[in-house]
Amino acid sequence: MITEEELHKTNISFSYTISPVKNIICDLSAIVGDFCEEAIGSFYPRNVSKKANIVITELLNNALENCNDSDSKIGLKLHVDEGNLIVRVVNPVDKEQYESVRAHIDRINSVDNIRTLLRETILERRKDRLKGGLGLIRLVAENKFKLSVDYKKPFLIVESQYVLGGEN
Repeated sequence: MITEEELHKTNISFSYTISPVKNIICDLSAIVGDFCEEAIGSFYPRNVSKKANIVITELLNNALENCNDSDSKIGLKLHVDEGNLIVRVVNPVDKEQYESVRAHIDRINSVDNIRTLLRETILERRKDRLKGGLGLIRLVAENKFKLSVDYKKPFLIVESQYVLGGEN
């Protein structure tokens, strides 16, 4: 009989590439997020699989909303093992979009108190009736992900990492 401890040592990797982006007419982030949540939940605690769904939904939606070439592709890679949950999303953007995302992630990664940044951003966005701007902050503040960003022209690469500890 396999034990829960042995299940939690399972390595799982998924990779999705879809092109052209203009043909994505469904709620792709929900479909992929729900699938990965169910698959990961077969081996890991539900809070780990739920975090996978949350990060996939956020990063994939951001990529789809900010894709600058509808004839291009979008990619997602997920890996989970007994130590980490890593999700990487790749999509085409111009240098200006990359700089904007990089500045946002740098700000998130450099603040002393992420909850203060979240609170201030909520108040600022509400005051100006602006949409968006909270998702990546919430990934860090509420879900304890680490974020990084890179640019390999023309692709923006956003990676999230959640260190598994105490879930098993």
